[in-house]
Amino acid sequence: MSISSAENFIRNAAEQVAQRDINDSLMKAIAELTREVKRLDNDVHRVRREVQVGRRF
Repeated sequence: MSISSAENFIRNAAEQVAQRDINDSLMKAIAELTREVKRLDNDVHRVRREVQVGRRF
């Protein structure tokens, strides 16, 4: 998934009336954003390791 998935969850929350449905959609959006941040963090760590290994040789 991606940022656009989180945006869709937020859009759904705005369209819903019941507080439980709104909370559900917002929690899904937060979870999706958390996964995206973790993926980006992993990418940054991978690139840093590759750069460090490249400097050694």
